[in-house]
Amino acid sequence: MEVPYKKILVPVDGSSHALRALSHAATLARYFAAEISILYVSVLSQQVPLYDQVKGAKIPPNASTDPANYAKTILAEASKQVPADIYVQTHNELGEPRTAITDFATQNSYDIIVIGCRGLGAISGLLLGSVSTYVLHHAPCPVLVIK
Repeated sequence: MEVPYKKILVPVDGSSHALRALSHAATLARYFAAEISILYVSVLSQQVPLYDQVKGAKIPPNASTDPANYAKTILAEASKQVPADIYVQTHNELGEPRTAITDFATQNSYDIIVIGCRGLGAISGLLLGSVSTYVLHHAPCPVLVIK
């Protein structure tokens, strides 16, 4: 029995892991003739990928001075990665990424979430928490975690 995925949610944060997840989502979307929704969650402390924060990267100046435009930039760049023949919507939510993603998926009845794994080591993951792990355990639908 084939399980149809018609609505695919892809949370992005500007990281290479998120773009890999988007690539996998595009393959699923093409196979199932599904639509993709790209979600960016705006939280000032997380305007750059968490891995970069851990490494000590600076938060881009426009992330704190103009978060709406920063979110638009992330979403626009992500949208460019999806082939033109796949229907794409973008969304920007405010909040804590883990709960914002699962709440958004619940409220909008997504069939699957395709999310990137940041690749944090076991100790870093325990100390910092993992968005993908939280989503995996709390999402209302199947979750595909891309390494």
